[in-house]
Amino acid sequence: MAWLWWFLGVCYAAYAVALDDPSQCSKISEEERVDCLKSDQGSCTAARCCWSPVSPNPDNSPWCFYSDRKVAQCTLGADPKQPFSDSEMAEVMQHFEANLDVQGSGMVVAAPDHNTGPGGDYYYAWMRDGALSMHAYLQTSAQFSAEVEKKFDSWLSWAERSQNEASPNGISILAEPKFLIPGGEPFPGGWCRPQTDGPGLRSITLMAYAKAKQSIAQRAWALVKQDLDYVVANHSSIGCDLWEEVQSEDFFWNHYTMRKALLQGSEFASTVAGDTQRAAQYEQVAKTLTDSLSNHVKSDGFVFESTNREVDTAVIEAFNVGDMADGIFAPLSKEVISTLVGLSQSFCRDYKLNQDAVAAGTPGVLFGRYKGDGYDGGNPWVLLTASAANLLYRQAESFANGNKPSPEASAQLAKLLGREVSANNLLGAGDAILLLMRKYLTNGMHMNEQIDRDTGELKSAKDLTWNYANVLKAMKARRAAEQAANYTLYV
Repeated sequence: MAWLWWFLGVCYAAYAVALDDPSQCSKISEEERVDCLKSDQGSCTAARCCWSPVSPNPDNSPWCFYSDRKVAQCTLGADPKQPFSDSEMAEVMQHFEANLDVQGSGMVVAAPDHNTGPGGDYYYAWMRDGALSMHAYLQTSAQFSAEVEKKFDSWLSWAERSQNEASPNGISILAEPKFLIPGGEPFPGGWCRPQTDGPGLRSITLMAYAKAKQSIAQRAWALVKQDLDYVVANHSSIGCDLWEEVQSEDFFWNHYTMRKALLQGSEFASTVAGDTQRAAQYEQVAKTLTDSLSNHVKSDGFVFESTNREVDTAVIEAFNVGDMADGIFAPLSKEVISTLVGLSQSFCRDYKLNQDAVAAGTPGVLFGRYKGDGYDGGNPWVLLTASAANLLYRQAESFANGNKPSPEASAQLAKLLGREVSANNLLGAGDAILLLMRKYLTNGMHMNEQIDRDTGELKSAKDLTWNYANVLKAMKARRAAEQAANYTLYV
């Protein structure tokens, strides 16, 4: 046995030398660090770990980390496989429709859940959620049926009523976040106010409805001009973020979606109302917003939400909701790819579920709200994971239509995919994300707001309407990508 002890001793000596070799530490990037769980340099070096302070440290990277371990990198490399069957998508639509025109009020309930743990009661009509959900309903319904028209007419009537409500909170009624169901009064309690993104989002949906049903165009214009006049006056005023937690006068989500509302509103004002003065004004403010968006792009192309909340998946949602197909943050642009890759890496590191997937050889990434989120434990969100898949499907469609990323962006994307960049592989990447999420849907197609980052348990608000809206939109984008690439895919 002497030879065995000799061999083990040689191995240990080599291991010790490697730990003491500073070059081993320098080979591990901040993104790859595995926390050694020592709070000071003395205990860190005593544990034979690497010590390298990071300041500033917005990503909360470990200062003390192992020299012989690296965080596993997630991959999205997968062949296309349909994430949901037709019957499952019919169930998703059924749950979605149940939350529209709730109690015959015309309002969209955020979730039919009065007790969601730390979030409290979700049984309110948020202006933002309602606008996004109704637009998704119009986009994803198989046809403009009598039922779709009925729900939209009811929502239009609600929008007209809401603009005539009086705000008890000292702000414009157009900046109120949420309303009581079924009465429609603004929520009187404490909340993050004002929320300046709602009017633009509602305008986008109203104009889309007027296009589908031209007889309501003048009713829609009466609302749109009030909403967009508010945007013109308040686009750079301080407001709340998408998650109603921090305030800034310069959120990417707000400004990118406002830009779309104003550009569409300019055309609407001209063609529907003959209001050339407003058309010109809306177009000019949209240009101002367009020019300001570059301030959100870092040197590596990553797009940040705001200076006080940089790493935020609200940006991915913005890319999907605010796109005008005019080349500004196009799906295969360097900025969009850098942001998708950066957020994928961040949540890959942060969530045990994602690290478990890597260890099991399962492709996919679950996405949360932002780096350092602590709400209900800070977990993956269904609506944002679906939004990331939606973006990948849009990239697949764009690629199939002949658009190609720059060589630098293509290299970034190929690393995330673990494969070459192609329409087929981008389609498979979107599927990998949704299939990983689908694994944790344990109550049929009922979807809670969050998935526990460690256990995979469904958490927080039950039957969140925005979840269904984003899953429906993602699967619609998948069909478009499929058709563009002329694929016939099977479950």
